[in-house]
Amino acid sequence: MLKFQLVAVLLLPLAGTIHGSVLIPDVAYGVDPNQIMDIYLPSNDTTQVSKVIILIHGGSWDSGDKDGMREIVAFLEMFFPEICIVNINFRHGSHASPGFPKQLEDIDAVVTFMQNTFTQTVTFAMFGTSSGGHLATLYGYSWDKVARNVKVIVNIVGPTDLTDPAYDNHSERERFFNFVGPCLHAECPAEYVAASPVYHVDADSPKTIGFFGTLDFLIPASQMYILRAKLEEIGVTNKFTLYPGGHWDNWSDENKVDTVMQIVQFFTENWQ
Repeated sequence: MLKFQLVAVLLLPLAGTIHGSVLIPDVAYGVDPNQIMDIYLPSNDTTQVSKVIILIHGGSWDSGDKDGMREIVAFLEMFFPEICIVNINFRHGSHASPGFPKQLEDIDAVVTFMQNTFTQTVTFAMFGTSSGGHLATLYGYSWDKVARNVKVIVNIVGPTDLTDPAYDNHSERERFFNFVGPCLHAECPAEYVAASPVYHVDADSPKTIGFFGTLDFLIPASQMYILRAKLEEIGVTNKFTLYPGGHWDNWSDENKVDTVMQIVQFFTENWQ
């Protein structure tokens, strides 16, 4: 497996000069022990910051940690030395205490915290992997629908439609209980619709780039096609890539590099 840290090294000649960031680790944005974040400032002069990338880890909504996203920080710092990067933890979901809506509330608290950190207006990109990709997309399409602070979304193998028939008899469908609650789609359809990003798309939804795998057992390729079709129908700028392989960690070295370069280009072209 090619780590994004190695990708950053391979792409170093393309990145230009690298400016060291200032790391402020484990900043609390709430009272729960999981409500902490690492903030990577491009410099001590926060008056120069106008963009913030929020990284959201995966883990089926019930586990995971921001440490799993640190390798992504490396290539973002390399290509976007002027952008503030925020790598977050958030409250885990469970059957007894689902992630919806508390995990979106946590992301919203991070957005508010960062807005209050800087003296000028900032805009945001949401960047998530697996269940974190789902959270990034759902927050951008739904919870930010009024404020419109989020301009770009990166979704790497994140679910987009929890009502997809591909999940009707899926052996892992109970993973959704950690986010929606302990009921199947047939038993609580309204909750599944509310928790599915595709149902919240409108003409002003954030521009979206996504990456999925042809052999991903957890996230069927239909999840990509459903969202792409909706964005195309509404007229939202988007770009999706389907790579040979499974749940993103076993993609080829070449495809990992391609992922990085596509994200860099998409940010450059679509986040003004």
